[in-house]
Amino acid sequence: MSTSKPSAARLTRAGIGETYGESERTVDAWVRLLNFPTPVADGEWDAEQVDAWVKVSRPQSWPGRAVASAVAPAAAQAEPAGTAVAEDASVGDELLGKSGLALRYKVAETTVDTWTKVEGFPAEAEPGRWRSPEVDTWVEEHRSHVWAEFKGEGPKVVIPPPEGNPKDLYDISGYGMILGNATRGEPLPRATAQNYKRQGHLEPPDRTPGDRKRPEVFEDMWYLETITRHVYSRRGQGRVRAGRTRRPNRKKRS
Repeated sequence: MSTSKPSAARLTRAGIGETYGESERTVDAWVRLLNFPTPVADGEWDAEQVDAWVKVSRPQSWPGRAVASAVAPAAAQAEPAGTAVAEDASVGDELLGKSGLALRYKVAETTVDTWTKVEGFPAEAEPGRWRSPEVDTWVEEHRSHVWAEFKGEGPKVVIPPPEGNPKDLYDISGYGMILGNATRGEPLPRATAQNYKRQGHLEPPDRTPGDRKRPEVFEDMWYLETITRHVYSRRGQGRVRAGRTRRPNRKKRS
């Protein structure tokens, strides 16, 4: 299968997927984004505009196969044997600081700072810098919503759940605030959240009064990780957009 761009310098959805090695679903998500290049014809995009967009907005998919194949022969002639391999390895093990990781995953630097303090986050390759493939693996496993945004896929979320300890506890009001912010940009009233709970639309509580666990609770409570899983397991896809939200009522682990 050919991976070169069309001679007319236009790409269809299939051509974009083939060029950058992405699935049809991913390309569909890309072309719906507001900052994606405008089609030059029905179902066709300017190849150079798409390439420029991917380079900036989806660096993990750039360069495309066609770009890489065009560059490779010249590089092979100009460089000693083994140099290209060494450079490929260095790109694969790119070292990034907190600001670089924040740009890579489109999150705040304070969010990355929180990640680095979580048990299990990759160790520094050198002071203040981490290997991007190792962080990719961690983000994919522990911050699936950020990974979905990084790959151009994921459920539609207006305001993401707050960063914090996955075991932070939230009451029904906190659950309603996080879920409402995610689905419509404003908290659900406590009465609405309680109604959703009665109808079985919320996750079962992680903690209940009298369960003899610590800290003691006096009403049903949910872990942040449980609410976050609910938010990102909903059907539908779209761009995750960061936003500001009030802090819901919560109780930290003792």
